[in-house]
Amino acid sequence: MVYRLVALDVDGTLLGRGKPVSARVREAIAAARENGCQVTLASGRMYPLLAELVDQLGISTPVICYGGAQVVTPRDRRTIYQQSVPLELTHEVIQIARNRNLTPRAYVGDDVFVERIDPSAYNFESLARVRAQAVGDLLEFLTVGPTHLAIDAPAEQTRALVDEMRHHFAERLNVTTGHPLLTEFSLPEVHKGTAVEWLAGYLGIPREATLAIGDDWNDLPLLRWAGLGLAVANAQPELLAVADAVVPSVDDDGVAVALERYVLRV
Repeated sequence: MVYRLVALDVDGTLLGRGKPVSARVREAIAAARENGCQVTLASGRMYPLLAELVDQLGISTPVICYGGAQVVTPRDRRTIYQQSVPLELTHEVIQIARNRNLTPRAYVGDDVFVERIDPSAYNFESLARVRAQAVGDLLEFLTVGPTHLAIDAPAEQTRALVDEMRHHFAERLNVTTGHPLLTEFSLPEVHKGTAVEWLAGYLGIPREATLAIGDDWNDLPLLRWAGLGLAVANAQPELLAVADAVVPSVDDDGVAVALERYVLRV
């Protein structure tokens, strides 16, 4: 199979914690692009937190953001696909967070809104990184459904909270995580899998010619939809169980190995 579209998760797959993209990975991505393969990112991040990486890697293919809720064209930062969370369900998520003294955060476009920011709190650095704005009552402040929605919780609570919220919302919301502090919410049909499906259709590329690489729970639909779904060795057990193959860890240039093996055939 000749793979014509490669979708790369970012944190934990392309980037190790606190580390830049390695020279080997950059070279493999450049070689894949030179060979006519469309390479994109499929991340839980908002586009402003991907822009520098997109420029560094020379990516021109539309980029999947917010865990599949948005697709943005790098050249002009134009949103060409977006699926927001309805206000009614947003209000329910916000109230759940309040009842637990946790932080609900609502992303509207490139803006992040929370009710309060505490410099001494466990999530302050994360909120500062996205330049979150404290607006008081989110229920009153929000007039449109957010592009993306999350609840901040201490890292040791996040995966249990995801499981609990999946049970609570059942078929009403997709609940997942791709960040140690975030329990993330979208409509049931909105995730990285449906986003890459949409993007492949937009580019005129068949499913069997797509390759995806990931490491965390929010990458499961991505790997399941792709013609070839790969997990890095440091991935969560659930991904290792469903991946078509496992490549070396992010710290051992797993993305480069995958591209060399399946795209460049070297």
